[in-house]
Amino acid sequence: MNFRHRGFSTLVAGAFASALMLPAAPARADDYDWLGIAYLWAADISVDSRDASVSADFNDILDKLEMAFQTHVEVQGDDLGGFIDFTFLGLGDNTTRPAAHFNADLDTTLMDLGLVWSPGAERYAGFEAFGGMRYIDSDFHLVVDPTAPGEPDFETRVNDTYTDLLVGARYIAPLNDRWRLTMTGDVSGGDTEGTWSVGAFGTYLMGQHRLIVGYRHMEIDLKANGSKATETMTGPIIAYGIRF
Repeated sequence: MNFRHRGFSTLVAGAFASALMLPAAPARADDYDWLGIAYLWAADISVDSRDASVSADFNDILDKLEMAFQTHVEVQGDDLGGFIDFTFLGLGDNTTRPAAHFNADLDTTLMDLGLVWSPGAERYAGFEAFGGMRYIDSDFHLVVDPTAPGEPDFETRVNDTYTDLLVGARYIAPLNDRWRLTMTGDVSGGDTEGTWSVGAFGTYLMGQHRLIVGYRHMEIDLKANGSKATETMTGPIIAYGIRF
């Protein structure tokens, strides 16, 4: 994980400043509801870079996964709240095919920090809008070694950090006393060439606890060192959350 970029320090500082400005007046801790979620995103991952592409289905990722960590923490008051969403994925692939030998590595850190506007009477329900910053640290490295004699190696790399402005919205519909349906979407732009994601989730409530299942699709367009890459992550999500 590479946190060398100054934008990361600015991002964290902005997050703490935003958190301090959340309450308009002094408030007790019990005036806010916290939600913590740990989740597994069983994503199919593909990377297109220049005239080469590498893809990995989730069925193969367990053999190639080096490290993964995903979590979401959110706090809400009557009208305003804030959240942090963090994902780190390390993936390696080394394979030989008739035409060439492929050696690919992908390390990606995604962190979203934002403020949430929730105008409804019930917290974590109804229409909500959010905005903030998206931090991305991506290192994609691909080496193609052709098997034909005399053919030169092909190598491409996109390795940089990016900070975008993030906007999005979600709608949480109570289906009954136990079930909630959430639709969400967001876009970001700035240092990247643009990112966007959409998702749909069903939540089963058990008092403070909740089980979440759904699906998310995300695309990230990056440019660095004269190379371009599009990272696509799409697949089902299963998660456990606790509200306190």
